[in-house]
Amino acid sequence: MKKELLLRIALLAILSVAAGFIFSKVFASPISEKVVLEEKNRAIFDRVYSAVKDKADLPMPELVVTIAQQFLGTPYVAGTLEETPEQLRVFLDKTDCILFVEMCSCFALTVKSDKPSYELLCDNIRNMRYRGGKVEDYASRIHYTSEWILQNTANGVLREYTQELGEQYEQQFFFMTAHRDRYKQLADSTQFVKIQAVEQYLNKQTPYYYISQERLRKPEIISQIHSGDIVCFVSKPGNGIDIAHVAIAYEVDGEMHFIHASYGAKQVIIEPKTLADYATNGIRVCRFK
Repeated sequence: MKKELLLRIALLAILSVAAGFIFSKVFASPISEKVVLEEKNRAIFDRVYSAVKDKADLPMPELVVTIAQQFLGTPYVAGTLEETPEQLRVFLDKTDCILFVEMCSCFALTVKSDKPSYELLCDNIRNMRYRGGKVEDYASRIHYTSEWILQNTANGVLREYTQELGEQYEQQFFFMTAHRDRYKQLADSTQFVKIQAVEQYLNKQTPYYYISQERLRKPEIISQIHSGDIVCFVSKPGNGIDIAHVAIAYEVDGEMHFIHASYGAKQVIIEPKTLADYATNGIRVCRFK
């Protein structure tokens, strides 16, 4: 009897430990990861804000460059938003090209506000990243840079001035739906149809303009691009996607370069190549209002 009782106690102890382990894996890990991420984000926000808070009166382009310099060396990591379900995800410790430009832009808007805070930074990112500022599903996130430009022009943040320096070109949108297998969320037919509708909408927003590499080599053209402008590098013609890379223009020793999250360098850098040398397929440019 005593032996049987001891066996039962031992079995209950084992089951209790196992249950605790499972509970911690299923419930505790995601919560702790979220807490760790937020603490990390807040620490970076506090560091950068402390470094730039006295520069809130700078014009937006200058402030954006100042903030971008604070993030030099930040690791390049792709695909950080591609988790499900769709929700606002903010990472200040890693980035890709569009998220870097978005982060610096929204940080500058936050610094210029009456009550800067990490929460306001997140709100600004949501308003810049999601259609109408509403997080609903995968398709509510803006995926094509052209739509990102349109929304943030309508929001009074940006003005695209490509047309003033460039020329008209043929731009079509079909990459995402033509390569459905590359986007796991598009296995859902509802999401696929919504993205298809976005492509159809963008195909109607003609004409599109770009500044060719040849034109960028002309002093009278390149001199009109200023530090702090958003530079959108045009994709190869005919592949159904508009922009291949995004960066922040930055003048170095009288020549226009740019700050960007570099796939090749795997971190945020000041690009050694000039803007004209890098822009094989040309660019589109936007300026903060």
